[in-house]
Order: sequence, then structure tokens, then C-alpha cells
Amino acid sequence: MKNSSRYIAATLLQQCEKHRSYANLALDAALKKAQLSSADAKLCTALVYGTIERRRTLDHQLHDLLTKPLDALPAQTRAALRLGLYQLFFMRIPAHAAIDESVTLVKTLGAPHTAGLVNAVLRKAQNRGLQLPEDDLSIRYSVPEWLVELWQQSYPDDYLALLEHSFARDNEITLRMNPLRVPDSPASITVPSCDVTKLPGFAEGHFHVQDMAAQLACAAVDPQPGDIVFDLCAAPGGKSFTMAQMMQNKGRVVATDLHANRVQLIEQGATRLGLTCIEARAHDAKQAHELGIADRVLCDVPCSGLGTLRKKPDIREKTAQELDKLPNIQYTILCAGARCVAPRGVLVYATCTLNPAENEQVCARFLAEHAEFTCESMRTYMPHKDRTDGFYIARFIRHAAP
Repeated sequence: MKNSSRYIAATLLQQCEKHRSYANLALDAALKKAQLSSADAKLCTALVYGTIERRRTLDHQLHDLLTKPLDALPAQTRAALRLGLYQLFFMRIPAHAAIDESVTLVKTLGAPHTAGLVNAVLRKAQNRGLQLPEDDLSIRYSVPEWLVELWQQSYPDDYLALLEHSFARDNEITLRMNPLRVPDSPASITVPSCDVTKLPGFAEGHFHVQDMAAQLACAAVDPQPGDIVFDLCAAPGGKSFTMAQMMQNKGRVVATDLHANRVQLIEQGATRLGLTCIEARAHDAKQAHELGIADRVLCDVPCSGLGTLRKKPDIREKTAQELDKLPNIQYTILCAGARCVAPRGVLVYATCTLNPAENEQVCARFLAEHAEFTCESMRTYMPHKDRTDGFYIARFIRHAAP
């Protein structure tokens, strides 16, 4: 049992709850260590991501099913109950299997004295069925109340569709083809979700993974062969790779990231793809002016990631306070990037979030304080309409020197 999908999933859920750690990093490490079969690894992944994704909804069910507060139970019991409920209500797993496995699980996890409670609660849940309040969108869509309010106010015609789409399963991956290695190929293709490192052509550098929204950000930069391009906050490097390919590997792409270990990801990807014009550096984007002058600068700034809920369930646990500090950081990076732009040069601001405070408001502040720039275009990409991640892209042009 201790090397089973459910045991590993429960252990990871406890770890993420206790340390507020990111599930994807912990999951990748656990799956490599456990060496599960492909089917078991897929089940474990579905259990971890799905339970985190639906946690607010699951906890609402448990609030009604338990006679004591959920937080009063051992962490092992909370994990077993959430996993059991998720299997009962959101997976095609027979009810008897979901219940029996959860009872066995809580014993293996080290809380055997709560096995009876787990059995009773899950059987009661099976008989009662899933309860979703019509008037509480936070519980219904398993997101914090502040996010419901934000999207209602900011996107009144789209907020329900955005909430619905946040559960959309990402069954396809977009691959950006490398024209330096695969000439006359389409710019990108989609393939079923899989371990891309095992696809033919990966080791040979025929492609890299990149959502279409990120490719559109590169198109807004529109780098030309021979240009000097700065890609700030670049790791893991996808946009740097695409821009280098657009430049036919001629010129310079200076790709920076604050953390040296993430810079290594850029270097490794550039080597695999044969992109010799990329210079990866550990550098603070807020000090971008130290890099010199560039023809084009991309500020793909750190953001709340609200446009990627369907891919990153941990984002549902963010607090409103965590978002409050972001616009000032984003504005500082945008201003630093602007100082690098040559006359008639291009500055692009991009985020993968759906939050006007991080998008339109940052750009409005920038334009109000930087008369030397003109906004040529800006657009918010909606996942349910544009079939991309939720994304915001603004393109600015620097006036010619007087």
C-alpha cells in the first residue's frame, strides 16, 4: 500500500497542506522516486490535482457530514476523506472501491483509530450525493470568494464561463516546432497530453512545449534576425526559444532570471534546440537597465497566474493579500525594462493572469509616467473563447529620440 497511487497522493496532500508547497514539484519528485507504472502514475496525478482543485467543494461536503470540525481530525484522516470524496463524486471509480480503499489508506497512513469514521462518512456521502449550493459560486466552483467577486466585477459577461472553464481538462499539449531543425514544418502542433520527453524528436530538439498565448506574446515582440532582445523573467525559457527561432538564430537574446538554478533550465533547453544566440544570465529584472540597450524587450512578469487555473490547481488557494503586492513589482520590472529600449524599439508587457490590477492598471500607470512610449496594442485572451491560457499582452513603442 505504501507504494500505491493513493498512498503517495495522500502523503503529498498532507505535505502541500502543511507547507503550502506546490503540488507539481512535489508530485514530480514523488513519481520519480516511486517508479509507478504509467497507469498508476496517471491515477496518482489525477488524485492529487483533482483533490486540490475541488478542495473547497469537498470540505463543504465534510462540514455537513462530520460532527466535529474538519481541522480537529488528524491530517491523515483529512487526506483520506478528501481523496475518498473526490473519487466518489468526480472520478469513474466504483463507490465500493473508493470507500474500501480509503478505509485501508487511513490505516496505512497511521491513523487506524479513525477508520470507522472514514467508512461511515463516505457511506453517508454516497447515500446523500454531492450537494452544491446554487447561490454560492465559491463552493460550487471551488475558488475563494475574492476571486468570484473579482471576476464578477472585472468580466461581467464572462465570469461564469471562466469559472466553468477552470475545470476544463487539459488533454492536449501545444508544441512549438523548431524551424532550425525541422524546416518547412507548421509553426506549432497539438498532441495528446503525454510525457513529451518520450516523443520522437525531443532529444533532437525538434520542438519545445509552449501554449499559444505565450507564442502570441513572442509575436507581439516580433524579433527580427540580428536584433538584440532582452527576455526578462525568462525561465524556463520557452519564449526565449521561440524568439531565437523567429530571429533565425541571428542576433542576441539575453534571457534572464533571478534564480541561478532556473537559468540552467534555459541553458539546457537552448542547447537541446541548437539555439546559440541565447545568453542565459542570473539577473534581477528590477535592475534590467544594467543589461544595456536592446531593440526589443519582453517583460513576462511574475503574476498571480489566474489565467492558468485549469493547469495549476494550487492557485485556488491563493489569498487576496498575496495579489496585493504584485502590481508594484510588475510596474517596477516594466519600468526597468523600458530603460533598456532603444529609440523606435519595442517593449512588451505580458502576464498569464486575469486581473485588471495586474494588467490594464499597471499599463495605464506606465503610460501616465512614461510619455516617451505609446501603446500600440493591448489584449486580454480568455481561455473559454481563445482556446489559450488566460493571458494579457500589451505592446509599446518608444518614440524616436528628439
